[in-house]
Amino acid sequence: MQKNIIILLFCLPILGFSQNEWHLKKEDNDIKIYTRDASNSDLKEFKAVTTINTASKHILEELLTAPEYYENCKPNTSYYVKELDKNQHVFYAHKDLPWPIKDRDIVTLLTVKTIDSTTVKLTLESLPDELPKKDKTIRVKKLMGHWLLEEIDGKTRVTQQLFLNPEGNLPPFVVNSLLIKGPYKTFKDLHKTVTQSK
Repeated sequence: MQKNIIILLFCLPILGFSQNEWHLKKEDNDIKIYTRDASNSDLKEFKAVTTINTASKHILEELLTAPEYYENCKPNTSYYVKELDKNQHVFYAHKDLPWPIKDRDIVTLLTVKTIDSTTVKLTLESLPDELPKKDKTIRVKKLMGHWLLEEIDGKTRVTQQLFLNPEGNLPPFVVNSLLIKGPYKTFKDLHKTVTQSK
């Protein structure tokens, strides 16, 4: 998957979980993408759902695997920064965007929590001050979301729900237009990578 799980964050507007109704926007290859209006914002949030024919441990391993972070790391890849404890992991990603849009980067804390013997939840939140800021790059500060892995009879139902404010002056219609394509590609790649490596 080119370790692009965290990179997906740059495609998604997030301000907070709302209570508005979800609307199915795309259904293909056993992948469903939903969006809904975020409260008090012109931005939308999204939820992606699929079922993969593999145990949840294989998906968890893929989500936690990334090349080691270094100071001048290349853009458009997620990097593993450090482990805070056995259940908390810090990732960094830098997104190279076309001029005149400023590049974005994000430092993300991923916390793994075992709900029960068949369910694992990975929560995501931003750690904007964990690493020094870079020149000509906007650091994303507002992020909340999660992955939910639910294993049933050797298969895993995967849900991603995510909210991110990309900061700066990006028009809402530009950000919202990425809500379907980005998550769909990530889930399609996840299907391919996990089933090939198990």
